[in-house]
Amino acid sequence: MGTVKDADSNKGGIADAERVSLLQDTAIATVRVGKDAKSWILHKNLLTRHSPFFAAALNGSFKEATTNTVELVDDDPESFQLFVQWLYTGEIKADIDNLPTKACRAWALGDKLQCPAFQDSAMLRLIGYHRTEFLTEDTMRLIYTISPPESKLRKFAVDQLCWDRSCEKKHPFKAVEIMAVEDFNRDLLECFLLGGGAAKDPSDKASPYLEVVDVEKRRMERDISRV
Repeated sequence: MGTVKDADSNKGGIADAERVSLLQDTAIATVRVGKDAKSWILHKNLLTRHSPFFAAALNGSFKEATTNTVELVDDDPESFQLFVQWLYTGEIKADIDNLPTKACRAWALGDKLQCPAFQDSAMLRLIGYHRTEFLTEDTMRLIYTISPPESKLRKFAVDQLCWDRSCEKKHPFKAVEIMAVEDFNRDLLECFLLGGGAAKDPSDKASPYLEVVDVEKRRMERDISRV
């Protein structure tokens, strides 16, 4: 998982003078994503500032540092498009259609790129969506496919499921359909045992699911219904 020493330096977007100054450097890098090699031409400074993955690739001894081109063959172009959006605006503005899948895949990409602030933006979109929608079997299965054990994404998913099932409305989730998913049963049991049997609404306090908790993130927590 990515770690951050200076949370402020890892916020996305170029809203202040310091970040705008990053664009004065004309050095660019090409990132090709997916099997069809969809290409983005981006400011190298922004990439290396926010992502240790790109910093190592473009400033190290790898061939990418010479060609200024990074190939992400196994990654999803749509998720990378959200990363680019976040990189320049500080926000993820994915359409509501299929939002859980988009947010989960964006989170996983952020994990690979070692960009926890981007992961948090994806997480906040995911939490905001589930204020009014139940978490589905498909979303849970996807989360356990693309995230590592004990990740914040898995913790959110299990906590959200426990909360959903505690609500008065009938929850359509059929846990038996994903009982075979590795680690799911253990995590679900831990949720019940550690929570003392009392489910909590994840949207009431998002910080347990965030990689970087700072003043800005706490403000976003208070306003999560608008995320």
